[in-house]
Amino acid sequence: MTNSKNSKKMDDLAEKIALDDFDKLNEQHRFSDTYIQKKKLFMEEIKSRSEQSKPKRKRKRILIAAACLLIGMPTTAFGVAKVYDMVVKKQNYEVNISVINKIFKKNHDWYKLEIGHLPENMEAIDESEMKYSFKDNFAQGGFSFLLWRLGGSSDFSTLYSKGYEEKEIDGKKAVIVKRDTGNNNLMFDRQVFLLFEEEGIMLESYIGTDVNDKQMMQVLESISLESTSEEKSSIIMDYDKSLFNDDDNTSELSVIPLQKDSKQLFKVGQTVPVTLKQVETGIKNRLDFVIEEVKVFDSIQDFKQVDFNDSSLGIINEYKALDETKKLIPYRRHVYKVGNGKDSIDKLLESPLVHPKFVYLTTKVKNTSKKATEEIYMHPSLQILKPEKNAWNYAEEDGIAEDSIMTTGEVDYLKPHGNGKSFYNIGSLQPGETMKISLGYFVDEDKLDSMFLDVFHYSGFDKTEDMNAKDRWWIDIRQ
Repeated sequence: MTNSKNSKKMDDLAEKIALDDFDKLNEQHRFSDTYIQKKKLFMEEIKSRSEQSKPKRKRKRILIAAACLLIGMPTTAFGVAKVYDMVVKKQNYEVNISVINKIFKKNHDWYKLEIGHLPENMEAIDESEMKYSFKDNFAQGGFSFLLWRLGGSSDFSTLYSKGYEEKEIDGKKAVIVKRDTGNNNLMFDRQVFLLFEEEGIMLESYIGTDVNDKQMMQVLESISLESTSEEKSSIIMDYDKSLFNDDDNTSELSVIPLQKDSKQLFKVGQTVPVTLKQVETGIKNRLDFVIEEVKVFDSIQDFKQVDFNDSSLGIINEYKALDETKKLIPYRRHVYKVGNGKDSIDKLLESPLVHPKFVYLTTKVKNTSKKATEEIYMHPSLQILKPEKNAWNYAEEDGIAEDSIMTTGEVDYLKPHGNGKSFYNIGSLQPGETMKISLGYFVDEDKLDSMFLDVFHYSGFDKTEDMNAKDRWWIDIRQ
């Protein structure tokens, strides 16, 4: 068994993949039809996600907590035919599943994940067919699947666990881990490990809170792995302990704050010169982007609902921050001290009553290049920054998380916008073409004087994030 640090990294990595909106990954990378290209891009995404895994920067929807403490549950082992031994152990909030291949010989065949049954109104959110959601709760909850090709000894860890159950599902050994954060941020409340012994594959499944137990079992009982060609196969991750060992130096991300006199910091009304590298051709397009006006509203009555991000409206309604006249009303914002998920859980510190506002931006973007752009995905991120000496830095405190209506990293309102899965897609711009774009964000009233917009930021960063980098453009929109 790997040590506890490696198990935690395994859990963190797997969860980031499962929680990620696969439609966005597909939009940004445009998977080709060959498995090699798909897996290369998938691995790059994993590497990028793991290097960026700083607790204070996690999106609020993936805040993980536990509701109760179960200590000293007995270790359980069951033999899987004559090849595999699987041992399950729970300590505090961590469940460890160790799979040992006694006559190790890795299976290098290719398989396609087949799902024979889906609940009514559920569909795959992209062509990878590894993430499914209900149409009326798109890209939220549902099912997320990961396939792991087992090695000689493979260990899987789940944090923030309140209990587990061992059972057989369609003749296959399975472990169902139940989770509970104790707050409203839990998107996946069950994690299921299903062993395909003959194929040497572990299926790891994240089950959304919008899926009941009967629906979960019907789907899991219908799952099979079908032999196929490499090109048509599902993405299968090789279990590799080197991905999770301490040699990769995956320390917390360090941040170089945004200098107040940075050349990458702009004001409302200023033209922001953006260089946008195209994914498919590598051609660099030059864009001029400008925020012409910023307005703050107490109501969204005068804005068409079709132009709002469905998930953002869902959050607003969940917190009952909108009355029947579409006026924004006060709600309780919960502030937690974050536990590590293994030995400690999240603790509620305070629940102040705050008033949300709708921040509306009138902008325009112009293609100043001689060639047309590829399709542009418009999702500038609204960030809350605090003064730090002669610079601006992220306002979040280490170990503290806020459960609020603010969807950092997403756009709550966009006009024009794409349809369905391509909401952020505003199309391409011809040479010299100018497009007017309206952006909107739900912001807590006490954050209005700390708002900055991080625009056209598509690339990741290494272990150090430089907020002054040449591919970062910030706009001061404080009110």
